[in-house]
Amino acid sequence: MSDNLRRYCAIHTRLSNNSVPKEPKGNHARHLQTLAHLVSGIVGSKRSSLPAIASKVPSNSTRESRIKRYSRWLMNEHISTEMYFLPYLQVLLASLPPGPLVLVIDGSPIGRTCQASGHQCVLYKKRALPLARVLSGARRDT
Repeated sequence: MSDNLRRYCAIHTRLSNNSVPKEPKGNHARHLQTLAHLVSGIVGSKRSSLPAIASKVPSNSTRESRIKRYSRWLMNEHISTEMYFLPYLQVLLASLPPGPLVLVIDGSPIGRTCQASGHQCVLYKKRALPLARVLSGARRDT
């Protein structure tokens, strides 16, 4: 078994076991599979661009097909933060070694009163692990 396949299987098993008490079915199972592909590709490639992720995911489909699948999943309005990201946040934070956590908040201003986007991350081994995302157009005080 290749490293990519072993990593993907471990991540998929962990995501499926942590999501709900019963086994996910239907669209939820398919969405968890795509999420496991994305996480596995990010870990394997050490990059967050879709082409790099698609190169490190075990699949019989073409690389371009995987890139399109991932971009559609990320843009899908039915993929909610509450269902696919927040349940794993506690597991992520619990797996970090004990000690102080360094939080980073990133944002880009547009115009006078708007924030383009923002991410809250915890720093670990020179990597930013995302915790939350602020939506576009958030008003900021000046």
